[in-house]
Amino acid sequence: MSYGNNPFQSPLASGSGGQNSGYALGKVKPFALTLMITMGVMMLLVVVGIVLNLLGMGFAAQAAQAADDPNMAMMMMQGTIGLVSSIIGLAIGGFIMFACSKMMKLESYGMAMTATILAMIPCISPCCLLGLPIGIWGIVILNDPQVKAAFRG
Repeated sequence: MSYGNNPFQSPLASGSGGQNSGYALGKVKPFALTLMITMGVMMLLVVVGIVLNLLGMGFAAQAAQAADDPNMAMMMMQGTIGLVSSIIGLAIGGFIMFACSKMMKLESYGMAMTATILAMIPCISPCCLLGLPIGIWGIVILNDPQVKAAFRG
């Protein structure tokens, strides 16, 4: 799709190597913003989960100690595993947010694709249910030849 000397063409329409980055930005920005918003909401829920987990571990330990419960170690281990998995989810969510910010500048195609794939993995990403359809949308967009050509790096 060549616009030639079209006076109505967006100034962003010519990117690296004369590629049509206006088209690519029009495709990538809605996807990246949707993924960022979804990740932001999910990361907020993970933080709330961490706080509740920490409070629950404290309450469980107090209750187990008061009752001389032999299952105290098991309850603490479940809380620890939940805490570690939540922290890993936050780290992955942070990476996805960073990659989305790069994506909106059409930078780092590899990072954009990695973040999109990570968002689709249910047990890794903090965005379990929405990650798959959003990720499929992103894979379709990022595999568009014009979008791929507009990325720098």
